Amino acid sequence: MSAITVVTTFHPAGLSKYGQRFLDSFAARVDKRIKLLVYAENCKPINPDPSRIEILDAKEVLPKLNAFKAKWGHVPKANGDVSNEPQRHTRKDWDKQFKWDAVRFANKTYAVYDAVTRSKDWCVWMDADTFVHSTWTYEDFAELLPENAYITYVGRGKGSQTWPECGFYGLNLNHPVCHEFLKEFERMYEDAENGMFLLDEWHDSYIFGEVLKMF
Repeated sequence: MSAITVVTTFHPAGLSKYGQRFLDSFAARVDKRIKLLVYAENCKPINPDPSRIEILDAKEVLPKLNAFKAKWGHVPKANGDVSNEPQRHTRKDWDKQFKWDAVRFANKTYAVYDAVTRSKDWCVWMDADTFVHSTWTYEDFAELLPENAYITYVGRGKGSQTWPECGFYGLNLNHPVCHEFLKEFERMYEDAENGMFLLDEWHDSYIFGEVLKMF
């Protein structure tokens, strides 16, 4: 039986709006054999099941995220403002700031980079605005994680020209290609000038999709 560890993160506003609701629904309806890692950003959620839910202080356990924010936190282009970026300011969607808000979405990616070092077999990202409305057995969950795949994610459909839907994706830590994928995914952030900032968009789903194309 493969070990499955789910990972998520949220900030204070997210905690009150959806985060606690997610934790409570996960504890109540997801099979007890599935663990959850929560990277709390400057907030203190109530842990409904300490036996399998671990709440971590993001500031304490994610030094690479702290360094990324220290470097890019005050740089307009890394926070969604591309008004001084000629190549992007000419786009019709230039004012859709989320597409270039690298700092905002870095919380998610750096949580994943750390979570895989704390997980065995499968590490699964799940957005914290998820609500688990029905019983979710281990067997049903495991069906979403095929052992012959290095990654599983929610696509947009054949012929789609947009990025993957990264509200749920699984990383098969027993597959060597998964680790190559993670290495390049993290490099996009750690070497941003030669990584993400060479891409058309800088949010995590777009970067995820571009790295997928390499594999």
